[in-house]
Amino acid sequence: MNDIYVRLAALDLACMLAAAMMFRAWRKRKTRPPLVAAGFLIVLAVVASALVMLGVPSGMVVGPTFIFALLVVMYTARLERRLSSTRR
Repeated sequence: MNDIYVRLAALDLACMLAAAMMFRAWRKRKTRPPLVAAGFLIVLAVVASALVMLGVPSGMVVGPTFIFALLVVMYTARLERRLSSTRR
């Protein structure tokens, strides 16, 4: 049971750090995609935590959620790069 909470805490920490990184990018550039991604990552962490607390096996939640969070961060970075190159 303790292993489940360690996995969930690691996922929540990773999502919160990524959201903080996106918020910092938003403050620096004042564009919308990082702010939307930060909100999405926080919602993703909350939903994953709720699912695990409701009894869904953590292996079915933590892995796919982490991969999905990485995809959100990578897509946002790519979109930011594309937006910054069109402004110059």
